[in-house]
Order: sequence, then structure tokens, then C-alpha cells
Amino acid sequence: MKVVCPSCKKVVQAPDEWAGRKVKCPGCKQPVTLPRESEAAGSPDLHLDIRSLEAIETAGQPVVIERKGKPMTLKEAQAAEAAARSALQEAAARKDPCQRVCPGCGQTTFSPDIYCELICKYCGAAIPGVALEARERTSYTTDFEPTSRPETFYTGFTKAIGYPVTALPSIGAAMVIALAVVAVPMTAILLFTGAAGANEAVAEKTDFGWVAVVLTVMFIAEGVYFGAIAYYMLIDSTRATTAGSDTAPEITWNPVSLGAALAGYAALLGFYALVVIILVFFTTGHLPSTAEDLAAGLMNPVSIVVLVLLTFSVPMNMIGMASANTWDGLNPARFGAAIARTIGHYIFLFLISIIYLAIYIGAMAAVLNWAMPMILKASRPAPDASLSGTILTMLAGLGAWSVLIGVALYFACVIGRILGLFSRTYRERIGFEL
Repeated sequence: MKVVCPSCKKVVQAPDEWAGRKVKCPGCKQPVTLPRESEAAGSPDLHLDIRSLEAIETAGQPVVIERKGKPMTLKEAQAAEAAARSALQEAAARKDPCQRVCPGCGQTTFSPDIYCELICKYCGAAIPGVALEARERTSYTTDFEPTSRPETFYTGFTKAIGYPVTALPSIGAAMVIALAVVAVPMTAILLFTGAAGANEAVAEKTDFGWVAVVLTVMFIAEGVYFGAIAYYMLIDSTRATTAGSDTAPEITWNPVSLGAALAGYAALLGFYALVVIILVFFTTGHLPSTAEDLAAGLMNPVSIVVLVLLTFSVPMNMIGMASANTWDGLNPARFGAAIARTIGHYIFLFLISIIYLAIYIGAMAAVLNWAMPMILKASRPAPDASLSGTILTMLAGLGAWSVLIGVALYFACVIGRILGLFSRTYRERIGFEL
């Protein structure tokens, strides 16, 4: 049996047959009464191990190994404990300076800043950081700048007008390319026709009206190509902004990418055209074949409501077409649900898009008012115009044309930025794979 000495609290173990006797405690020599068998049965032995209890009580605390011989003094124990903790911290620092050992509980805590002082999440003790030299401390405290928060829809839509500034070099390069692609061959053609026209016999037999036709075809081809570039720039700006970038993307010249983007845009226009045809068919009973059919089919309350809803969904259509699955922008169930989940914010997006679109139309109208006469004059040179005058007129018209292209690219980037800020802020609600 085991009993506890009431004087020194030492555990005394005695044979069971000594129950009821008095024995001397081997520690303090005081008498200890051994319980009778009935008392022992009423107080069952819990088989407690005092050393185990002591180990449980000190769990989580630094273990200080005592020296053999006399016990350590308090100062010696504190010094040994501090040395053990310092060794643990140095070992952790050598392994990874961001892993710091708490001097209170010995647990490891991670911090990317190795200089700041931490509070241990396990015991609340202070964990000191790496000591700084005076020069380093000055640099750390004076050069520190808080991390800026990414732009959101409401904080960034007013700054979208300046977003394409970083892409101005590539936009300028596109303007130069648009000018050179037409100017170089057309200058050679005009020089050839001028040389041919110098010979009166040849001039009488040659018709130079094809020059205007060639120039017109080049304008149309460039319009289609740079329209695809502008559309892709809008989509690319939306994707880049949604991904967290605040820098305008470079212009993409890859015909494959441009073709895929243009195909998506053509599909969107086809979707709108199909809706219009269906509206006219249900209103008039036949497919539209004249302008009067279109007017009759669209000028009724139901058609007007449908057209208004189509116009209202255009921004979300563009966001959906910028996603990983382009067809989400054409799926009424997907873009309709996205609008419904963000309806209050989306109404504001629609109004902002209208405002920026009005600014774009105003800028384009001003440029066209200045450029269109020169473009028309360049595409239809006067028969009696001199060669030098024709070339100058052509270059002026092409310069105006390149300005139109630059304005279109700039505002495509602006609209893409606004759509990207909206999809960045409400990505989870929209549900597209952006």
C-alpha cells in the first residue's frame, strides 16, 4: 500500500499486511499510521505518480538540466535557462530568420519582418526581433512606406481616363504604323502615276481613277484591322485590371489573337442582330427585308423594352467575353444572373460607361470634323492637282486617320479599365472565370 506522510508529504510504501500499524517515515522519521484494509478499500489507490504530475506541471516550460552534486542556485538556474533559450533562438535563426522561438513557451512563430517585435500567439510573451545597427534602423524607420491598397471600382473609375498613359508609346507606334502602311505604297503609286502622266501620250491613254479606289480599300482594311486591335485592347485591359495589374497592357499585333477577339465581337453583334430579327418577325409576321420592316418591328413597347435591356447588358456582355469562357458573355442566363447579383453597383457602372462613351464620341466627332475633309480629299484627288499637292494631301489625310486610330485605342483602354475595376471588385458575385 502507499500512503502520504502528513508531515513531509513523502510517499511511503508499506506491505499490505501492515495495515493498521504505525511506522516511521523514512524521510522525516515522524510516525505514520497505515490505514486498515477497510479504510484502504474505501479510499482506492489512484496509482498517482508524483514525478509524472511534476512533469505535467512543468510541461511547456524550458527544461533546465541540473548538475550532479549540489542543486543550482536561483541565479545559476536563470542563467542556464536563458542560455538554453538563446541557443534555441540562434538555431531557429540559422535555419530561417523568419522563424522565431518564444522565450516564454518555446513555441515557434513565423513573421516575414525579422526586425519587429512580436507577441507570441501561444502565451502572449514578447518575442524580440533582430537587432539593427544605427544605419539600418534609420533606413528601416524612415524609408518604410505602407503597402498601398489595390484600386477598386469606386476609388479608381475617376482615374481611368489616365490609365492608358503607360501605353502611349505603343499607341503612338500604332499610329505611325497606320500612317506608314498606307503612305509608303501610296507615295510610290503616286510617283509612278506622276511619272506616267508626264508623258502626254501615256497620260491620254491611262485612267488614274483607280488610285482613289486603292486608297479607299486601304482605309477600310486598316479600319477593320485596327478596330480588332482596339477591341482586343479593351478585352486585354479588362483582364489585366481584374488580375490586379494597374499598368495598361501593350498592344497585341498577333493576327490569331486579334482574329479570335474579332470573332467574339462579331458573335456579340450577331446575337444582337438575331434578337432584332426575332422581334421584327414576331411583330410583322415575316423576316425584315426593308427599313420600313425594321421600323415597324422595333417601334412598339415590347421591342423597345427588349432593346433597352440589351443595351443595359452590354457592359456585362463585355466582361463575360473577357473571361476564360468567351461564350459566357453571350449566355443570357450567365450575364443576367451576374447583373442581378450586382444590380445596384451595375447601374452605376452603366451610367459611368455612358459618360465615358459620350466623352469618346465627342472626341471622335471633333477629330472627324477636322480629319474627314482631308481624308476625303486624299481618297479623291483632283484631276488637275499637282503631284506634290496630291502627296501632301494624302499625307495630311493619313495623319488625320492615324489620330482617329490613336483616339480609338486610347478610349478602348479606358473602357476596359472601368470594366476591369468592376470585375475585380465584384469578381465573386459576377461568377465569370476571370
